[in-house]
Amino acid sequence: MSVGVATAAIISGLVVLGGVILFVAASPTGTASFGWFAYQPIAGAAFFPGSLVVLTPLTAAGAAICVAGLVGLGVIAGFLLGRCRSIDR
Repeated sequence: MSVGVATAAIISGLVVLGGVILFVAASPTGTASFGWFAYQPIAGAAFFPGSLVVLTPLTAAGAAICVAGLVGLGVIAGFLLGRCRSIDR
């Protein structure tokens, strides 16, 4: 493996690690302010909590950074596997 490929693999691995750390550190850990009931109260309207956010912008950025690093590692793995193949048939 050449120095350039090894450097690219290390950088991609660090990008994946940074994305995972950002995703975990920025994930919302607060408890929900609503609850579930065993019955539907008699009401004419449905309840939709306005502050329910599954992914914050920072956690989405962490996931995107992690995916970018994984794509980089996949490209490097494909490059290394492609170099190992012989053309003789």
